[in-house]
Amino acid sequence: MSRYGRTGQLVRLNLRRDRFRILMWILILAALMTSVAWKFEGIYGTPTEINAIKGTLASPGIVAMFGAFSFSGKVTTAEIFANEMLLFMGLIQVVMNLALSVHATRAEEDLGITELVRAHAVGTLAPLSAAAIELVLVNGLLGLLYGAGLTAANMPGATTQGNWLIGIGLAATGLLFGMLGLITAQVADHSSSATGLAYTLFGLSYLARMVTDVQHPKLTWWSPLGWVEKLAPYNDPTWQPVWLSLGLAFILLAIAFWANSHRDLGAGAITTRPGRKQASVFLRGPISLIWRRQRNVLIGWLVGIIIFGAAYGTVFNTIGDILKTNPTMQQVFGATMVHEANHSILVSFTALLAVVMAAVSVIPGMQLILKLHTDETRGWLEALYARPLSRTRLLFSYVGTAFVTSTLAYMGGLAGIVVMGDASLTHIKDGISASEFWQAVAAQLPEIWVFLALSVLLVGCWPRLKSLSWAYLALGFVSVYMGSLLKLPGWVKNLTPAGWMPRVPIHDVNWTTFSWMIGLALALVLIGWFGYRRRDLHMS
Repeated sequence: MSRYGRTGQLVRLNLRRDRFRILMWILILAALMTSVAWKFEGIYGTPTEINAIKGTLASPGIVAMFGAFSFSGKVTTAEIFANEMLLFMGLIQVVMNLALSVHATRAEEDLGITELVRAHAVGTLAPLSAAAIELVLVNGLLGLLYGAGLTAANMPGATTQGNWLIGIGLAATGLLFGMLGLITAQVADHSSSATGLAYTLFGLSYLARMVTDVQHPKLTWWSPLGWVEKLAPYNDPTWQPVWLSLGLAFILLAIAFWANSHRDLGAGAITTRPGRKQASVFLRGPISLIWRRQRNVLIGWLVGIIIFGAAYGTVFNTIGDILKTNPTMQQVFGATMVHEANHSILVSFTALLAVVMAAVSVIPGMQLILKLHTDETRGWLEALYARPLSRTRLLFSYVGTAFVTSTLAYMGGLAGIVVMGDASLTHIKDGISASEFWQAVAAQLPEIWVFLALSVLLVGCWPRLKSLSWAYLALGFVSVYMGSLLKLPGWVKNLTPAGWMPRVPIHDVNWTTFSWMIGLALALVLIGWFGYRRRDLHMS
């Protein structure tokens, strides 16, 4: 047998296994891109609207969020669309590819499925080849749908070349990070570690893109995630980022094949460190077991979010320094008013980042809560329930750890923004005060807890619907991240907890809203707990 023998059969098997997962991603991404394109002329179709948003997109705060784009001549609706949507869609595309790549490789090994497949007349590299081909097919189909959807939308200023450059460029970006996921699946010895390593590298690429976009845009070429910005589809179409992405993707795939050929099945270059000969006195309950199993992932999330926040803080001195862009301001209005204006800009920027940071901080906690049902269905909890351990204690061990993790992640990320941001300022009084920091903490914690409580409700009462937690969180993130630029109506923003609290520290904390959100989170957790105690367990 060839080392790639039966790859075609495995591709068909993979597509059948992941058909619902792939269909969900394709429908969401293609529908999001196309629907926004169809709507965009109504949002930014007049010269007045375009000129107004053009200045906003050029501000350092928005550049940090969406990337640096250059405008020349008469700016069209299509150029504004590309500015707002390219990086945003690229981020979602990367998340999809990392999830698919690790699931198709390392997760299958963890479950023993790859071992069963390799026991047949199947080439040693066939499973990895099938995963790579699956990524090519999914990204290729999405690229075609993007190009066709944008062509059908026919935005003012759009060109056929630009439409297809966006589709192919996003497909190439997604494929690049999908191949990165295949490498981390070979390096790590567990799917959780592979996912964590992949997201770490993804985060570093995002941070490099953000910092260089704000301070040195030409250096953004050194970040693979920054290449999608350089497409300039409706201004100066450039295919170089596509060739760079595809070339690097091919190199990463070759490295993945080499690594796969030089390791044992189920092993990884980064191995789990052997434990102690005798267990610690602290390993006497489910909480310590959860910590022991998940500590690397949880610590990775905490450190990553803090670094993420600190990186955003480094652009404070660029965003909140009016004198850099208009040196005469101090002479006209005086130093006091200039510093107040700087402070207002930074407060506004921090208020937006606080909501985004809250949405990101929900992820590790939600993963841990949903893992309770995953561990249950895979039979990993049978040994625990065979002992005198109540469902209540086990449930709240997962839930309590999740709430603490997300809370610490948010506070650490926000502290990274404020501490690093204030340290970077020329005038410290322009920065965020301690009272404003704690107000931002108080404003966003109820949002985090409601999202987590909804996951507890679904796991406890309707575990088959647990994926709705991710869809609901994604809706909240999109409404916050893109809501203002897409001019979403207020009722859309109010569908999720992300829109219930006024922007703090721009506004004061609404303590009435704070109280009923805390009450709602508690009620959802209690209902989930009641349901978990009464429903049948799903042991494999």
